[in-house]
Amino acid sequence: MQTGNLNLDNWQREILEFNGNLLLCTGRQVGKTTIFAIKSAEYLVSHPNAKIIVVSLTEDQAKLIIVMILDYLQKHHKDKIAKGTSKPTQNKIIMKNKASVIARPVGNTGDAVRGFTGDILIIDEASRMAEYVFTSSKPTLLTTAGQIWMCSTPHGKKGYFYECFLNKNERFKVFHISSEEVINERPISTSWTETQRAESIKFLQEEKKDMGQIQYGQEYLGLFLDELRQYFSDELIERTCTLKRNIPYPKENNYMGVDIARMGNDAITYEFIHKYSNVSYGHIENIVKHKQFTTKTEEDIIYLNSQLNPVKIGIDAGSGSLGVGLFDRFMINPIMKRKVIPMNNRAISLDKDGKKKQRIFKEDMYENMLNMMEKGEIHFLKDEDVLLSLRSVQWELVEFKGVTRVKIFGNDTHIVEGLVRALWLAKKEKDINIKIYYI
Repeated sequence: MQTGNLNLDNWQREILEFNGNLLLCTGRQVGKTTIFAIKSAEYLVSHPNAKIIVVSLTEDQAKLIIVMILDYLQKHHKDKIAKGTSKPTQNKIIMKNKASVIARPVGNTGDAVRGFTGDILIIDEASRMAEYVFTSSKPTLLTTAGQIWMCSTPHGKKGYFYECFLNKNERFKVFHISSEEVINERPISTSWTETQRAESIKFLQEEKKDMGQIQYGQEYLGLFLDELRQYFSDELIERTCTLKRNIPYPKENNYMGVDIARMGNDAITYEFIHKYSNVSYGHIENIVKHKQFTTKTEEDIIYLNSQLNPVKIGIDAGSGSLGVGLFDRFMINPIMKRKVIPMNNRAISLDKDGKKKQRIFKEDMYENMLNMMEKGEIHFLKDEDVLLSLRSVQWELVEFKGVTRVKIFGNDTHIVEGLVRALWLAKKEKDINIKIYYI
């Protein structure tokens, strides 16, 4: 297998050389998707007519894997990539030897992969996938005696990925790699310097303090932990996500929640809730964008305000957040200053008498949405990105200044962050207290 002068970890080289079913359970940012992309590219080059099927939860994840495979091929095997009508697309690469890879976002059911046949089935972020996805996708290998390559960070002791990790039937070669192992053992090179290692070690130390041992154990040590729980159950999510987009949108009684990001990997999301009555609310639009300056986010909010006319717009504008600058600019806009509400996740909640509670405002917003879901007061769009975001929310009990409280977190919660703000404004409009949101 030709890998040129690539600086790979020993475990990555072992994965490249292994022939058979693979399961890679890791912490964050170790290079698991990168090594699967390299292995896929080399397989395409050395196996004429082979077919690789990559399944992921969302379209963005599917496209990312194709981009990584194509990037490697262009650097190492550019002359072997098909051209013309067979040139690469956002979800497919065809080689001159007729080998191909296709990426499919399979969402909640896996139906998007039914009918395909492959030699290799790659399952990305497998721990977050519903059982239906595996039932639908594995038969693609039936007539080829193909291989499964599966990778993910853990997501609790449940599901097919966890059962495969236990490997009771010895079907997989299991690799368990923590972020700490990678940071400390990766060979020093021009692409991984002593300075980078030292800064990464410091970052992990800070993360351990911020996250606590349990969350840190899942996210960076790759551990399956019972102490972490999914905040919204699968049954509740399925019962609540039933709506289809219905355009044109209603022009009154709409509320907007925004989760702000900038040029990194996080997403910017604009969520719209329509209030039908005091006990009936509907999710009418979900818009997600990536890698844009806050000036563009400001333009988006102003434009969406003109199109859907929300009563109130909630943004995270606590100390040190990206929303502070946005909020300041909105306060000099005669139209927007009457609508935009700063909703600081980390603010200490106040009771009706203005006294501080032993909890933060984020917990109140999430609890409000959970109660509305359980009562059937809110229904969300049946959109794969929405489903993924709801499933990604987890919780654990932590000690904070001598008080036990619920800590809510997750890797893909940006959509939910917008939803909880929009729903709080829609449900609590008459009780809005600016002190709660901005301290």
